[in-house]
Amino acid sequence: MQLRITLILLALFTRSLGTSNADDVAMPMAIRDDQGRQIVATGFVTITEDLQGTVRYTADDYRRMVQMGANFQVIRTALGRLGGWPGKDEDPTYLEQLDEMVRLARAAGMQSIFKLVVYDIRPFGHPQWDAIYENTNGAQDQLIHAWSKIWTRYKDDPSVFGYDILNEPQHGLDPNLQRCFREQLLPTQRRMVDAMQAISPNKWALYQPLYRETGAGEGPFLPMNIPFGRSRVIYAPHLYQMNLDRMRKTLRRYEREAAISQAPLLLGEWGPATDIAADTDETLQSRYRDVYQVTASELDRRGIGAIKAWFCGSRVELRSKLRREPFTWAIFSDKTPVGIVERKFITDVLARPRPLAIAGDLKDCRYDFATRVLEIRLKPDATLGSSVIFVPRDRFYEDGFRVEIGLEVVLEMHPGESQFSTPSITDATLREQASALRWDADSQRLIIKDWVVDDPMLTVRISPLAAKKSR
Repeated sequence: MQLRITLILLALFTRSLGTSNADDVAMPMAIRDDQGRQIVATGFVTITEDLQGTVRYTADDYRRMVQMGANFQVIRTALGRLGGWPGKDEDPTYLEQLDEMVRLARAAGMQSIFKLVVYDIRPFGHPQWDAIYENTNGAQDQLIHAWSKIWTRYKDDPSVFGYDILNEPQHGLDPNLQRCFREQLLPTQRRMVDAMQAISPNKWALYQPLYRETGAGEGPFLPMNIPFGRSRVIYAPHLYQMNLDRMRKTLRRYEREAAISQAPLLLGEWGPATDIAADTDETLQSRYRDVYQVTASELDRRGIGAIKAWFCGSRVELRSKLRREPFTWAIFSDKTPVGIVERKFITDVLARPRPLAIAGDLKDCRYDFATRVLEIRLKPDATLGSSVIFVPRDRFYEDGFRVEIGLEVVLEMHPGESQFSTPSITDATLREQASALRWDADSQRLIIKDWVVDDPMLTVRISPLAAKKSR
């Protein structure tokens, strides 16, 4: 017995050598589901239309999202098609289109968030933002009335998680950004959240900071240093930085701002837009890959969820005064509406292994892109049910993978198999823990049905199996 304890302590010491305490980061406030599990919300922005017309998804498209690690979609919802602006008539087919997207996501095992976009209306600029903030001619009332159609429609649908109440809000006619934030935007957002929670109190409300045309090196979003003042809300700013030092600085700032409002942090969109030229420029691809990998690693170790824009093809090329070359938010390079051909220098980062739901508290998460080793440190809570980890076997573990829970539960998933092989474990508790693991090949998810090992802190490690040499 003494020898066994000594070996366990030695193994723990050896494994900890690669990570210093100085490298640890504090986890922001967690998002919890109704079971109390910690949720890491990851997925894609889905669109209802682009400049060339309507975009419709299929069940296979949602299956592809899940097999890239998505547990959420964020539906980019157009205010104009809801009839939410003076002079705009409601599109009678729009709610049916949204119904279909929610239904397909639910069937695939995903949850949905709606993100309200007002600038599908043309023109839309500072006078229109001012009209919303000041409720000129009832513009704010009409916007809330349009939103309420969706709040009412999905209030009893458990697969609808919440609503991102106003996407990338900008200043109105008054160019003073701080005054706009304090006196116009924040009161408007609070009113919208109150209206939503009066109809649908069990849903989450997501809110964003004020968007500014230039970030002066600090990103395009104004710091949000006033408490939001509402419960069941999530701070959902966007992060697009190519400069990694600025990315880290912005992320730390977002964590502080979420803490001010005692709100969880979720990146409503993340990752810089892609120059179309990158499709044929390997040097540019390498640069994007590095930025996405480092950013993803910073998010993972903090347990911060993030939504990538957009799950669609590149039939529309965007242009901006701030960019010399055409660009896109799409993760597929072909010209079809939804897209098929992956920009793998991006999607292979998006589809990395990571936890999706933890029965307990996530303390640390690290994935090494070179070795394909995922290590998760957590405080388990067996009363909360199952934990879910995304393991993209078909993409990254063609020779199979190994699962280690603690120091003594070791299982292997071999190519073509659907059940774990269990080495000779004689301890009854450890065998029970091993039997609590299930592999879902279609969703590429490892499901740990229960924590059986009584340990106040556990490490779960996923690593590739070595390829078998042919004789």
